[in-house]
Amino acid sequence: MEKAPERIFKKGEYVYVVDYWGTEHGTQAFEEEAKILYVEEEKQTFTALLYGDTYNTYSFKDYGRLIFDSRSEAIKAANSLPKPQSIVYVLINNKIYQRKVAGIKGFHENGMFDLYIRFGKKKFVSIREMGHSIFFTKEDALKHKN
Repeated sequence: MEKAPERIFKKGEYVYVVDYWGTEHGTQAFEEEAKILYVEEEKQTFTALLYGDTYNTYSFKDYGRLIFDSRSEAIKAANSLPKPQSIVYVLINNKIYQRKVAGIKGFHENGMFDLYIRFGKKKFVSIREMGHSIFFTKEDALKHKN
């Protein structure tokens, strides 16, 4: 697992995060500015305010994945995630399956916010699986097959 880049977060600071929002085709990832309200150094987390009414708690370890210093970095990360109605290839038990993406959804798991790819009403997989078990092309999935 990659070590997160060193970064000090401070109360009152603004960062850019990858979040999700509804479109006519389904929910998808996009960037949003977030104001840091609380920093818990011992837990390596901070809570931020988005849209003026949404509170999310992030892990320092997600710097460079969900948290960025610039809007352009956050846009690039959001654009690297699958869009609703797109097709991805999922590697399960060394077999490749084609799946249609219903959207991107966010959840707090173990107190931390993360994004998930939604394949059906109740089928969610963390975006951490992109490039590991979920791929944009069949060729990339084949490269990771044992």
